[in-house]
Amino acid sequence: MMVEQTITIGNIIEIVSIIVGGITVFVTLRNTVANIKTQVDGMQIEIRKLGEILIAQADIRAELRAVDKRVSAIEQDIRDLRKGRGFIQGDRNGVDGEYPR
Repeated sequence: MMVEQTITIGNIIEIVSIIVGGITVFVTLRNTVANIKTQVDGMQIEIRKLGEILIAQADIRAELRAVDKRVSAIEQDIRDLRKGRGFIQGDRNGVDGEYPR
């Protein structure tokens, strides 16, 4: 069995084409990875902003619950006052003597 050891111009062109193709693929992948990294960094910033928004919404919900409880208590006080319960009675003649007993 004999191995041919001659190199032709076609072989040189083929080797150069493979090397150039490999470098092109490498550069293209490198740029693609850099673009993906930039996009992921941008997404991380947006996710942080969304987290801040969710925290702010949770704070607002807690404040709304507190306001709702206060309004409910005030409504109950008003219902009681309509029925004559809950007036502050002074020591002798009502509040500052203005309203007699």
